[in-house]
Amino acid sequence: MRIILLSLLLALALALAGAVDNQAFLGVFAETSVQKTAGMPDMTEMMKNLPAGVQLPAGMAMPGMPMRQLTVRLWSPGIAAQDASAQLAIPDGLKLGPSLDLNLYRPTAVNGGDQGGEVVDPSTIPDFTIMRYWGSSPTVKKGQPEVVRFKDMIPAQQDAVREEANKRNSYYYKPDWTTGYWPTEKQPGKVAMEATLDGHFALTTNYTGNVAIDVPDTVKFLDPITFSSPKLDQKIDFTKPMVFRWKTIPGVLGYHAYIIGMKGKNTLITWSSSEVNRFDSFGWDYLQMSEVRQLVADNVFMGPDRTDVTVPAGIFKDCDTVMFMMVGFGTGAALAEGQPLPRVQTKTTISVMLGGTAMKDMQFDMGDMGGEE
Repeated sequence: MRIILLSLLLALALALAGAVDNQAFLGVFAETSVQKTAGMPDMTEMMKNLPAGVQLPAGMAMPGMPMRQLTVRLWSPGIAAQDASAQLAIPDGLKLGPSLDLNLYRPTAVNGGDQGGEVVDPSTIPDFTIMRYWGSSPTVKKGQPEVVRFKDMIPAQQDAVREEANKRNSYYYKPDWTTGYWPTEKQPGKVAMEATLDGHFALTTNYTGNVAIDVPDTVKFLDPITFSSPKLDQKIDFTKPMVFRWKTIPGVLGYHAYIIGMKGKNTLITWSSSEVNRFDSFGWDYLQMSEVRQLVADNVFMGPDRTDVTVPAGIFKDCDTVMFMMVGFGTGAALAEGQPLPRVQTKTTISVMLGGTAMKDMQFDMGDMGGEE
């Protein structure tokens, strides 16, 4: 989740960079997420057979079980006073109470701007090699992989990589801006699977304005992504093409999938479902609906009717770890004007630890459950 939120902040920071000096932004983000590990059993069917009235503890999820999450971010220029406060009234259908109390993060000066974490020392960055593949195909397409070596970059490019690494180490990295955020320790942010998103949202603050937005009933929490292929309760064979097939999800405007594999300490291998070579074709998060539709038209994202994608055989066979991630971007609601400017957006995600040489001895075997333990 931390990685997802980091990319969310990164994407919106690009929009903030070109904004007027006094414009604040409110984001309400609704996500349905699933996490799996290949070779481990899917517990969802087992949980369906629990006796009536038996429930998991709050915030606990079994492997493969979908979860709903709500994230709120309020970005405002300047450092808010110590008595500043922000509260978001929410619809009853969310089942989270009448309102959410946002905590405030105020950056402090660290090397010219708060990084919210450890600052990367350029001398410690390894000589990374990135091997990039893209497109749906059972075999590697002509002209791939594209190989990018850190040592071959000009100094300006290396500096840009270091700066980006520093930003991704930070939860709230934009200097001289205040971030209101939710969930908090007091309100952890788990949303019931029967909750609804539509209704009236109203932000009240004493430092950066008030705004309200009505979300129509056409904007919903999206269904989870489910695969019929590959069989994720079995070990993945990376020497063969990997065909991912999923069910159509109502409300999705476009899909994007990507895989990251680590080979040794200095080689990163990536694959993207994009049919065009875009270096930034993974890591997108809550995009506006017009952006998603354009990316689908440009063959960067898969269209809403797409139900399968194929990863070429062999490109991850020697990796220590291999992680698959996929996102479906849904509908939302926004206002053209406001202070702050509000957006409500939806997505559905799945992340799967596919395996790798470092995990070959960690595969789960149901036979291990026999015996006295």
